[in-house]
Amino acid sequence: MNTVHSDTTQTRSHRRDGNVTRAHILEIAGQLFAERGFANTTSKLVCTQAQTNPAAVNYHFGSFGGLYLAALQEVHQRLLNLDYLTALADSALPARDKLTQFIESLLHDLLEQRCWHTRLWARELMTPSPYAAEAIKNYALPKFGVINRLVAEVTGLAMDAPSLQRCVLSVMSPCMVLLVVSHELDTPLTPILHQPTVDLVEHIKLFMLAGLDAVTQQQLNSQGS
Repeated sequence: MNTVHSDTTQTRSHRRDGNVTRAHILEIAGQLFAERGFANTTSKLVCTQAQTNPAAVNYHFGSFGGLYLAALQEVHQRLLNLDYLTALADSALPARDKLTQFIESLLHDLLEQRCWHTRLWARELMTPSPYAAEAIKNYALPKFGVINRLVAEVTGLAMDAPSLQRCVLSVMSPCMVLLVVSHELDTPLTPILHQPTVDLVEHIKLFMLAGLDAVTQQQLNSQGS
């Protein structure tokens, strides 16, 4: 009986140690990928920085490419988690409240959480790696499906309406700009980044809702004519 208890405790200890090792490798690799990009980051560099070896990388991630995909998955777990977004879309909140809550959450992440996750995804969008298509298919597109639902609910547009895609583009464009704009270089957008987050968020929400209301009114006018 004591032997069984000892074996179980040892197994749990090994599992915890393994989880800690995996998380440590992923954190170091994520920082390096965000700073250098996939093409300029080597397995040797990750192992040196993480004080581990290639066998540990292969054990936890299957391969160096698997490590990079795990980093991209971590990005999408941190930035607007799909479970959170789906729960928001399925909630009983009014449609406009759902959409504004989504935008507020995303913008706060982009403006105030300048961690390696945002920098890595910005780099991936600007200079796609060989894993970009897989990451977009697995992580980004499911989120866009939910965002389409939110915008359709606000505007009353059909899910297959071309104008819905244009509306989603208009809603997401400010977020994409804030994702890729550099916080280190002096650019025309630098003064905006130094403004209070709450002011910028409210401004973007104001323009977003006014634009969607205009599209909705245009649709009603065309239906009535």
